[in-house]
Amino acid sequence: MKAAVLHGVKDLRLEEIPDPKPKANEVLVKVNISGVCGTDVHMWAGTNFEGVFPFVLGHEWAGEVVEAGPEVKTLKVGDRVTGECFIPCHSCAICRNGGISAFCPNHAYYGFQPQAPGGLAEYHTSPEERLPKLPVSMTDDEAVLIEPISVAYHAVWGRGGGVGPHDRVGIIGAGPIGLFAMQIAQASGAQVIVVEPAEYRQKMARDMGAEAIIDPSNENLTERVMKLTDGLGLTLIIECSGSREGIASTIDIVGVDGKIVLTGQSMGLQIPAELGKLIWKHATITGSCDSPDFTLKTLAYMSRKLNDPTKIITHRFKFDQMQEAFDLGNKGTGSGKIVIDF
Repeated sequence: MKAAVLHGVKDLRLEEIPDPKPKANEVLVKVNISGVCGTDVHMWAGTNFEGVFPFVLGHEWAGEVVEAGPEVKTLKVGDRVTGECFIPCHSCAICRNGGISAFCPNHAYYGFQPQAPGGLAEYHTSPEERLPKLPVSMTDDEAVLIEPISVAYHAVWGRGGGVGPHDRVGIIGAGPIGLFAMQIAQASGAQVIVVEPAEYRQKMARDMGAEAIIDPSNENLTERVMKLTDGLGLTLIIECSGSREGIASTIDIVGVDGKIVLTGQSMGLQIPAELGKLIWKHATITGSCDSPDFTLKTLAYMSRKLNDPTKIITHRFKFDQMQEAFDLGNKGTGSGKIVIDF
């Protein structure tokens, strides 16, 4: 089968590798569509070090079960599925204390490890425990977005505590996760303010119904937020940029008793910040990693059809155009979600 194998920084190869065979507790999936995540691009570019070379990329995908092992109980041939990223070991101290799978020191990390290949390949094998079955009514374009939407949904409703019509929500960074968080907050009726300096992504946010967009490179962010919120500041901020400026700005624009959720990738980044402001605002700041226990919640949210997340898909490539797709993704702000059609 064909697979996208990352051998090292800037060393992405489209290879013919042996067709995988499912174990007794696994299924074999024919992949229909895959997404190119910013994390995939960053590992290729050498700015993210989560992957263990060499490995088959891809943690955003959807496909159809074509073979099931004899111990598989919940899936059958013909079922459409997608995959969660992690399988924990279930036996370490973190797992046995109820820790989420991303923090298990022995987890399988699909799309990031040689022993846990991803979905940028024609076929994919996986234990059934990480493969939620897709609703019949869900399209492949919707299904390929489940993983990034679940990250945004967990940031808003898991770590952020949820939103309502009375809330004033700020989304910092209008990349895919930020735009999904924007849609999730809009569905609740909340006031939603998007902060994004890149013109391309400003237009995407506008086309997807953003009621207010602030360009922090051209206007005073704090002054504009206070004007839009009658001087109250934001009750919930979802920080998706992972940038020094974006993270630092959250302390100035959060309101009294507000919440700041950091979900943008910013490992290694150290930021001078006046934390005393958090004390006198009674505000909280928290990190949001992965989407533990939120895939089925995300499927329920998406099934309500409260908005159209597929608007974020801006570019499509065939499998043999993979390098072109990664080059585009590496530009950072010249695309929304990039997908590979099989």
